[in-house]
Amino acid sequence: MFNKALVPINASDLSERVINATCRCLNSGMVREAVLLSVWDAGKIDYTKLHAGDREMVLKANAQGVLDKYQQQIRQECGCEVSVLRAGGNPADIILDLTEKGGYDLIIMGSRRLNKVQELIYGSVSDRVTRISGVPVLIIK
Repeated sequence: MFNKALVPINASDLSERVINATCRCLNSGMVREAVLLSVWDAGKIDYTKLHAGDREMVLKANAQGVLDKYQQQIRQECGCEVSVLRAGGNPADIILDLTEKGGYDLIIMGSRRLNKVQELIYGSVSDRVTRISGVPVLIIK
């Protein structure tokens, strides 16, 4: 049994499957508490531009919208309350840092189906988290 799971999500279709798996883990008693995390990519903002603050507000609002949607879904489907976190930066770094400092003993996350060339070029958040994390990672495909 796991006490506290970190569940990184975004606006992709894959996050729907991650949320469904998280509900199964909560309902079965495999996980006692889950915390949803949405990371907005601060690398997409050029802070030297005049409207950088507006762009940041849009990204933060989009991340919050994703959190609100899935928090409500878990509430309805599982009858559970989950906490939410929103952060800006590199997703893998934030997931690893939060896991270490937040007392999480499981990460439940999705993995985009990248081929080896795409993974080499774009990198994979789930691959990096899996390799570096000190806690188990449940990968949902």
